[in-house]
Amino acid sequence: MDYHMMSYYIHQLQQQVQQQSQQINSLENRIQQLEQQQTGPKTNIEKLEYHFDQLKIERLDGSLHIGVTPEDLQQMEDFSIPQATGSPMPSVHQTLEHYVNQDLPPYIQSLEEQFQYPLDESYRQTLLKDLKQQLTSRIAHYQQAKVPPDQMPQHILSNVQQELQTGLRRWFENQQKG
Repeated sequence: MDYHMMSYYIHQLQQQVQQQSQQINSLENRIQQLEQQQTGPKTNIEKLEYHFDQLKIERLDGSLHIGVTPEDLQQMEDFSIPQATGSPMPSVHQTLEHYVNQDLPPYIQSLEEQFQYPLDESYRQTLLKDLKQQLTSRIAHYQQAKVPPDQMPQHILSNVQQELQTGLRRWFENQQKG
């Protein structure tokens, strides 16, 4: 190997070492920046309190929860609904679904007229769908009552129907206030 060839290889090695050194420095700087970002101020939210009764609602999307008032929420420690496998008391569930499908639409329309708060058909259907989704948990809730077994179906039907009507009336009243 002659001198020029050796000088050429050494020069190339030197350039590669220099490029790698620059790349290492760049990566180290990037690591330091990321570490500084991680050690920056962190936000920790410990407790959130919601006061829904103090909100002004101009447009309402979501679920209408029947049978729960703000006072009930304050008294509850754990507001979780046990997930049932299948519908408790299928005949009661079927009767209540029929009630929601057949009897509640005219009741909702009467509330719309009474409170002068018309709903479009798609919103009305969404409202009824939300109510139907809650039937299983409401039936399960009323099954826990100490009522003779032969009176249980009527107890559940009357209480859930009353809850549905009361919940809808309160919702319309809140819309009128807002």
